[in-house]
Amino acid sequence: MYHNLELTLNIQFESIWHTGSGEADILTDRLLQKDARGRPYFPASTLKGVIRESCEKLSRTLNFPEPSDPHSIDMNLPGAFGPLCHALSPVDRLFGNKFEEGGLYFRNAYPIDNTDHVDHFTHIRSRVKMHHKLGTVKEKHLFTTEYGLPMTFESKLSARHRNLAIFEETDPPFAYCLLIAAIKMVDRLGGDKSTGAGHLHQHISITQMIYNDTPFSADTFLKEKGEVYLDASNYQEMRE
Repeated sequence: MYHNLELTLNIQFESIWHTGSGEADILTDRLLQKDARGRPYFPASTLKGVIRESCEKLSRTLNFPEPSDPHSIDMNLPGAFGPLCHALSPVDRLFGNKFEEGGLYFRNAYPIDNTDHVDHFTHIRSRVKMHHKLGTVKEKHLFTTEYGLPMTFESKLSARHRNLAIFEETDPPFAYCLLIAAIKMVDRLGGDKSTGAGHLHQHISITQMIYNDTPFSADTFLKEKGEVYLDASNYQEMRE
């Protein structure tokens, strides 16, 4: 069976935020990531990493099979190197492993506000570097960072998979329910979160959900079916 999922994500910041470009100018040491038009954006790779981490945490909390570590070099770990059809973890089935690419496709998140004059939406702040162990200020380590002011971004996510564990054929599979719940757990995004940056208004919200050409309400689906689809024992039973 083929599974196709389309999600529209709404990312509303209630604090300043930063996603680094790795670049600097004559006045600022850490500039925001911007596109060719000068608009700030969140790269798809950043969203994918944050949402995968949230999926892994939720999966462990709910006692689903342990996902493989994408950063490990040990090929003997269970699920690390093998066809995804044999992977036990729904996280691996979604995101892939070292053997096979997953079927999730993220798009960059762009502001839905009018950002033609990008300077009106950014803020420069100076900070000093700290010794993490000593908790003291490092001398001659003053630096400046460009932050975005609170604004709202939008992104889209597409999923294409085959033969995921399902409970009812008309419903999205277990792995997609885990993905949706994990997305809605993300309440911070970007860099400098320990200093108060990157806080979202509650969490990432899903404004549109389409599974196999049928519209769903993500909130309603979780409320009505979450007890079934977020149950690890039900997942193991349907896999077998």
